[in-house]
Amino acid sequence: MILTQLIHNLRQQSLFRTAFVCSLLLFTFSCSTQESQETTKTEPQPEAAPSETATPEAKPAKTEEITLTLSDASGFEEILKQQQGKVVLVDFWATWCIPCVKNFHHTVEWNQNLADQGLSVISVSMDESDEATQKAVREFLEKQKAQFTNVLATAADDKDPMETFGIDDGALPHYRIYDRSGKLVKKFSFADPSQEITQADIKAAIEAALKQKPE
Repeated sequence: MILTQLIHNLRQQSLFRTAFVCSLLLFTFSCSTQESQETTKTEPQPEAAPSETATPEAKPAKTEEITLTLSDASGFEEILKQQQGKVVLVDFWATWCIPCVKNFHHTVEWNQNLADQGLSVISVSMDESDEATQKAVREFLEKQKAQFTNVLATAADDKDPMETFGIDDGALPHYRIYDRSGKLVKKFSFADPSQEITQADIKAAIEAALKQKPE
């Protein structure tokens, strides 16, 4: 009887220990699995700031300074000599000459479009040479972006620049075209009101001179 009771107690203890061990193993596995899940859980990453493409700073186009040179007829001839090797367009004009002012932009355009073909442009203002007028002439040239040689005609001994520069009857506008050797090849004079001269005529004469081969 006692032996049977002892065996019964031992079986109960064995079953208790087995159940305890199984419970301990199950708890350990459960904790291990949870820890593994927490470890492998991906932490949310902060959103990357949108990349900003650096826009290059726009640089202003390089421009030449607008200058105005006072010169008499002999000084003008020296300026012409410095242009040899190029076709030269000379635009004689004045701020009081309405057609001159109206059409001056053509002279600027010809310089811009034909300079790479060998055209050199000179503007000669036939205005007075006092300081106030010089300022008005310079302001007009700056407004027109006249980035070429600009001359204000003068004359010594109270002579009339219209005469010393050879402007027919003092009539403006007046254009001259010189070939690459410095020879005058075309003159457009508005002294005769009946003679119709267009800007297309002047441009055609410039292009013809540019096509001529140097002698």
